[in-house]
Amino acid sequence: MVKKIALCLLFLMLFPMQINAANTVKVSFIRQGNLWVYDNGTERQLSYARHASMPQWSSHGDIVAYAENDSLMIAPLKGKPLLVEHDVTHYQWSPVAEELAYISNGILVYYNVKTHEKKRVAVGVDQFSWFPEGDRFLITSAAALAPTGWGPVKLYTVSKYAGLDVKKVEAFTTLPAENDSFFAYTTSSFKWSPNGQWISFIAIPTASMSADANKLCIITKEGKAFQVVGDMLNVPNWFKWSNEEQVLAFIDGEGRFATENKKFTLKEMPVFKEHVFTPKGFADWDFTWTEKDNIIISRVPEAGWSNDEKKRPLPFLYSMNVKTNKQSQFTFPQKGLGDYAPVYHKATNQTMWIRTNRKQANLLTRVKDTKNDKVLISGLDLPGNYYELYRWNEVFSVYNP
Repeated sequence: MVKKIALCLLFLMLFPMQINAANTVKVSFIRQGNLWVYDNGTERQLSYARHASMPQWSSHGDIVAYAENDSLMIAPLKGKPLLVEHDVTHYQWSPVAEELAYISNGILVYYNVKTHEKKRVAVGVDQFSWFPEGDRFLITSAAALAPTGWGPVKLYTVSKYAGLDVKKVEAFTTLPAENDSFFAYTTSSFKWSPNGQWISFIAIPTASMSADANKLCIITKEGKAFQVVGDMLNVPNWFKWSNEEQVLAFIDGEGRFATENKKFTLKEMPVFKEHVFTPKGFADWDFTWTEKDNIIISRVPEAGWSNDEKKRPLPFLYSMNVKTNKQSQFTFPQKGLGDYAPVYHKATNQTMWIRTNRKQANLLTRVKDTKNDKVLISGLDLPGNYYELYRWNEVFSVYNP
C-alpha cells in the first residue's frame, strides 16, 4: 500500500493537470520514437516509424524537419511526412523562407519545399549555416591530415544558387593551424549577433579531444578579428547571443562531466569584457534569454562523478539579471526530479522547460510573473545521456516566431 501511494504521488508530480496553451504555442516533440506536434492546444502524431529525432521548425511554423535514422524528413502540419534525402548529417531551415538546406555525403544541397526542387550548392562541406538574409551560406571545409600534421580549417561563403560552380565560392577566413594552444578539425554551425557584425561558433578538434574541450570563437562578418573567447563542450545550445545587444552568453569549462566546472559566462563585444555568474559550488547548463538583461538557466550543485545515478545531483532553474547579478531560484522540483532546457516563448511570455526523473519527461510552462507551473506536454522521450549531458534538442523544439 505504501508503495502504491508513493507511485501515485510521483505520477501526480510528473503529470499534473494539463493547461490550455495560447494558440500561438507550437511544439514539435518525440514520443515513443515518433514525431508529434502540439498546436492550438491539441496534440497530433505525424510519424509512425519510431526512429524520429532532432525536430526543427520552418521559419513560418508550417513544417517540421526531422531525422529518421540517417534520413532527412519533413512533416507538414497538414499532410503526410515526406522523405527529402538519405545519408544526411546536418540540416537547417532558411531564416526567412520555407527553404531547407542540408549536407549529404559532403555535398551542400538547397531544397525548395514548395517546388520540391533540389539544387546542389557546393562540395567538400562539413558544416554550414544560412546567413541571416537567407541568400547564401557560411560553410566549413574540414582540416586535412598531411604527413606534416593537420592542416587548417577553412571557411567560405557561397550563394544558394551556386550550383557547384567553384567560381562562386569565396574564401571567408582560415582558422589557425594546429599548435600548442589551438586545434580544430571542423566547426559547429554559426550564430550571428543581433546587429550581424559578429559571428560565433565552436572550433571542434577530433572526437576524442572534443569530448573534453572545444574552443568557442568569434569573428567579424568580414572574416576578420578572429578570437578564442572560451573553452566548452561541443553543445551548440550552450552559446547564444543576446536578443538585443552584442553580448554572447555561454557555458565555459573543460571536462566531459557536466556536473563540474561549467560556468555561465558573458562576453561583451567589441571590448571582449568578461563576466562569470555561476556561484561557487554550482555548475550551469542549458539557458535561455528571456528579456534584454534576463536569463533563465538550469543549475545543479557541483559534484564529482558517481556511477550511482542516485548520487548524481538533479538541476533546478534559476533566474538572473546579468546587469545587476540579482539571482533567484525559479523552480522548486521535488526530490527525484530535475528541471532542464528552459525556452522562453516571447509571444506569450511563457518559460517552458523539461522536468524529468531520468525515466519520464514532461514539458512544463509558466506564464511570466506567476508561480503556476503547469504541464504542457507529457511523456516526451529522453535523449541520450553522456555524463549527465542531455541534448534536449533531440526530442523537442518550440516554435518562436
